[in-house]
Amino acid sequence: MAKALDLYDKEEFYRCLQCAICTGSCPVAQVIDGFNPREIILRYMLYGEQEEVLADEKIWCCTTCHACQERCPHEITISGLLTHIMNLAARKGNLPRPLKDNIRLMAETGWSVRATSHSDRVREQLGLKPLKRPDTHEIRSILCEAGLEEILEL
Repeated sequence: MAKALDLYDKEEFYRCLQCAICTGSCPVAQVIDGFNPREIILRYMLYGEQEEVLADEKIWCCTTCHACQERCPHEITISGLLTHIMNLAARKGNLPRPLKDNIRLMAETGWSVRATSHSDRVREQLGLKPLKRPDTHEIRSILCEAGLEEILEL
């Protein structure tokens, strides 16, 4: 088990079994069938399903809005644990294709949304300066430091 997850005693998650306030508070769980923050955490922490959880693309539905964490009566940092689980999944190469493509775009251009020549023309018409092109060297360095170099083939 990864270090951040070792900060919790498993007994804390036995109380979690009976609660489910996190899932009831989760806006994503209301609209994405099968997304359940409590279930993800319990499967990882108590049921020994680490590999299955890390391979499940539903973990990427969490928006880290922290609603689950704000309402948890046991003071478990649910969104922090979900983020940690997503980081572990990413290191194993489990990143949804759109997310991989978006990260690659940031590595190549420095932007998360592709800038177009139309954008440049509109800025010029509005009297705005052209967009300054970001230094992608620093962005690539951060992505490599995060361990994404091999996963994304940067």
